Amino acid sequence: MTATEREIATEASPSLFTRLRRGLLGYFVKFGLVGLVGLVVDVSLFNLLSLGALGVGWWSDPIGAKFISTSVAIAVNWLGNRYWTFRRDKRSDVVRELVEFVLASVAGMLVTLATLWFTHYVLGFDSLLADNISGNIIGLGLGTLVRFALYRWWVWNTKR
Repeated sequence: MTATEREIATEASPSLFTRLRRGLLGYFVKFGLVGLVGLVVDVSLFNLLSLGALGVGWWSDPIGAKFISTSVAIAVNWLGNRYWTFRRDKRSDVVRELVEFVLASVAGMLVTLATLWFTHYVLGFDSLLADNISGNIIGLGLGTLVRFALYRWWVWNTKR
C-alpha cells in the first residue's frame, strides 16, 4: 500500500479517538461550557436569593431559591445548547424541542432539589455553605448527568 493509499484509507476510516472527539466528546465539551455559564447564573442567583437580596419570602428559602435559580439557568442553557452545542441536531419543531428540553431539565432539577432537601431538612445541614455544597456541587453534579443523557439521547437525538 502506498503512502497516498494509506492517507485515503485513514481519511475514510477515522481513528477511534477522532470519532470520539468529533462525536460524543465534542458534544460533552460544548455542553460543559454552556453548563458552566448556566452554573454561574444558577449559583449567583441562588446565593443572592438565599442571602435575602430580594427580600425575605418563599424565594429566599433554600428550595425556593434553588427552584428559581435553576429555572433561570435552564433558559440560559436551552439557548446555549440549541444554538451552539447541538446546533447541527436542532429540529425545526422548536416548541416540541423546548418542551422536551424543559422536561429533561426539570428531571435534573428534581435530583438537585431532592439532594438539597435531604441535606437541609433531614440531615439538618442548614448553613449557606452546606446548602451550596449540597445543591450546587453534589446535586448539580448528579442532575447534570441526568440532563446530559436526556438531552443527547432524547431531545437532540439525531436518529429520531
